[in-house]
Amino acid sequence: MKKILFIMLLIIGLAGLTACNINTAPEPTNTINTFSNLTSSQDLKKFNNIDEFRSFLSSQSPDQVQNTRGGMMFKSLGASVDMVQSNSEVAPAASGANDYSQTNVQIRGVDEADFVKNDDKYIYMIADNKLIIIDAISGKDSKIVSETNLLDKKVQQSTVKELFLNNNQVIVFLDSYSKTYYFEKYNIMPIETYTQNTLAYVYDVTDKVNPRLIQTYTISGAYYDSRMINDTVYIISQDNLYDFIHYNGPMITYAEKSIRPTIYYFDNPEQNYQMNTITSINLDNKEVVDSESFMLGYGSTLMVSEDNIYIAYQKQRYWCWSWRCTTQENDNKERFMEVILPRLQGEIKDKITAIVNKNLDAETEWKDISTEFSKFYTDLKDNESAQDKYDEMFGNIETALSEYDAKKAIENSKTIIHKISINKGLIEYSGKGSVDGRLLNQFSMDEYNKNLRVATSVDLWLNGGRKQYNNVYVLNNDMNIVGSLKNLAENESIYSTRFMGDKLFLVTFKQIDPFFVINLSDPSNPKVLGYLKIPGYSSYLHPINNTLIVGVGKETGENENGGTITTGVKISLFDVSDFNNPKEVDKYEIGLQGTDSPILYDHKAFLYSSTKNILVIPVTEITSKIKSGEYSYKTTVWNGAYVFKVSAEGFYLSGKVRHSSAETQYYYWFNQASVRRSLYLDNNLFTISSKYVKVNDLNNSLADLNTILLPYSDENPYPLLR
Repeated sequence: MKKILFIMLLIIGLAGLTACNINTAPEPTNTINTFSNLTSSQDLKKFNNIDEFRSFLSSQSPDQVQNTRGGMMFKSLGASVDMVQSNSEVAPAASGANDYSQTNVQIRGVDEADFVKNDDKYIYMIADNKLIIIDAISGKDSKIVSETNLLDKKVQQSTVKELFLNNNQVIVFLDSYSKTYYFEKYNIMPIETYTQNTLAYVYDVTDKVNPRLIQTYTISGAYYDSRMINDTVYIISQDNLYDFIHYNGPMITYAEKSIRPTIYYFDNPEQNYQMNTITSINLDNKEVVDSESFMLGYGSTLMVSEDNIYIAYQKQRYWCWSWRCTTQENDNKERFMEVILPRLQGEIKDKITAIVNKNLDAETEWKDISTEFSKFYTDLKDNESAQDKYDEMFGNIETALSEYDAKKAIENSKTIIHKISINKGLIEYSGKGSVDGRLLNQFSMDEYNKNLRVATSVDLWLNGGRKQYNNVYVLNNDMNIVGSLKNLAENESIYSTRFMGDKLFLVTFKQIDPFFVINLSDPSNPKVLGYLKIPGYSSYLHPINNTLIVGVGKETGENENGGTITTGVKISLFDVSDFNNPKEVDKYEIGLQGTDSPILYDHKAFLYSSTKNILVIPVTEITSKIKSGEYSYKTTVWNGAYVFKVSAEGFYLSGKVRHSSAETQYYYWFNQASVRRSLYLDNNLFTISSKYVKVNDLNNSLADLNTILLPYSDENPYPLLR
C-alpha cells in the first residue's frame, strides 16, 4: 500500500513536478517569433546581422533576458605610457644565461600567459598594475630597471591580468570596465551601464629602461584566456548576453581599424548564452590575422594544442521554484507520456488515453487526467484485492521513472566540447562533441594523434541518493566518441589528471587516493593497467621522466570523530616503470592543517628542471597552532619555497627560501610575501611574491644573494590567481 500511495501521489502531483527536483536540466523551448518554428539542426550557422541575433535570443528561454540593465555598449579605450624610471642605468649587456627556466605549460610549443616571464637576462612581470623589468643576469646585483604604468587614467575600472614575452616584445592583457549610457525607447532619461573589454598592449622592450607602447588592441568582452604559438597570439574574450537587446555585437579596434567578427551559432537552445570571441594577432607585423565569434553555452574550460582550440562547458542545470517552473511543463508532459502512460493498465489506461487523444489544451487535459487519477485512487485505497492487482504496475512505473530520471540527469549534465582549428592565425570551426560528466580543468583534455582524450566526473543527486563515478573518453578527429572507460572509482571524484603519450595517470579521491594508470594505446578500448591506493591526494601531476611522476596535493588524517581531514601539503613521487604496479616511492609532507600552495590550483606555480635537478614548491606553511580561546587559535605562518632534488629513490630537501613569517589569529593566511612563482637563470634561483623577488645561490646551499623590493599595495593583498 505504501508503494501504491507513493506512486499515486507522484502521478497526481506531476503537474507541479519539475526536472530540477531530480537534478536535471531540461532544454528551454522556443516561444513565438522569427525563430520559433526552427528545428534544431545541430549545424553551425551564422547571423547575417545584429537584428537576426537579437531575434534568435528573444525566442529562447526567458532566463536569457533576466537583466536589462547590464548592457555591453562598445567604447574604445587607449593606453597609458607613463613611466617611473629607476635611478640606475642598465649595465652593458652581458652574455645571457646558458640555462634558464620558462613558464610551466600543459602543451610543449603552446605558451600560456602569466604575470611573470623571463628570457636569458631579464624578468618581465606585473606588479601593482605596472610592467616591471628586472635585470636578472647578475643575480646578486639584480635590480628593477624600469616600471611602466599600465592603467589608463581615463579607464574607470580595469585590472591587469597577465602577459606574454616574444623576443623584444611584451604583450599585456587587461580587463576594462567603462561607464556608458543607453536610452530606452522613447525615454529621455539615460540608464547607466558598463561596457567590458579586453585590452592588449604591445610594448617594444628593446630598451629595457624605456619600454615603448607600439600597439593597442580593444576587443569586446572580458579577458578569458590566451595562448601563443610562435609569433601568433590567440586571445579568447567572453561576453555574457543577459542584456542582448543593447548588445551591439563583438568588435576589435586597433590602429584606426575596426573589425566586426562574424557571429556563429547553433540553433539548439542553451540555458544561457555567452559570446566567445577568438582573435589572433601576428606579433611580427602587429596585424589582426583573424577574429571569429561563437555564441555557445557558458565556456568554463579551455585547452589549446598546436592545431586546435577546445572550449568546453557543462550544461547548466535548471533550478526553479513556484512560478519560475512554468518552462518545465513540456518536460513534465514528456516524462508522463513516455514513462507513465505506456505502463498504465486496465481501465485507467483506457480513460487517460482517451483524454490524451482529444488533443485538448494543456490545462484542460491535465485537469481531466488528474480527475480520473483521483477517482482511481479513491476506489483503490480501500480495496486490497485491487491493490494487489495493480502492485506490479506501480512497481514497473517506479523502476521506469528512476531509470528515466537517471538518464535525463546524465543527459542534462553533459559536457559540450567545441573544436576550433587554428593555423598561423587562421580560425575555423571544426566540430563539437559531448561526454557525460564534468571536467576538472584544462588537464582533463589532451590531443594525441588527432584524437581528443577526455576525463570526466559524474556527480548526480537522484531520488535514490548521490551517484558518483568517473569516465574516460576518446573522441576522433570528427569529435565522435570512439572509445570509453566508464564507472571508474565509484563514489569518488577526479582530483588530477595527466596524459602522457598513450597513457593517462589519474587521481580520484574520497578518503584515500587511488592513483590509476590507464592505457590509451588502443583508442577504441581504454583500460586500467594498474592502480595504487594511498592516503591523501594529488591536485597536480607532473612527469619527471618516462618512469617518474611528481604529485602535489594534500595529506589526509583522522579527526577526533574518526572522519577524514586534510592536513599539510604533500609531495609524492610515483614510479610508473611497471604500469601494472605503480608505486609511491617517497613522500614529503609540509606543514600542519591549513598549509597551502598555489600549485594546488595553478600549474604555472610549479618549477622543475631536469638539468638543474631542482623541484621548487612555493608554500604558505602553518608551522604551529596554539589554542588561544574557546573557538580561536594562534597560528605561526611561514611564507616561502621549499627546494628539493629528485632521484629515483625520492626527494632530498636542498633548503628553503623564506619570504616572511608571522603569528596570526587567522586559520588560513595569505599576505603579500606569499610566494607565487619561481624561476632560475643559471645558478640563481628567483622566488617571487607580491612584495619581493629574492635571489638565492643554487650552488651554495641557497645562500641569500639579493632581495628586490617590488611595488605593491596593502589595499589589495590577494593576488589574482586563475
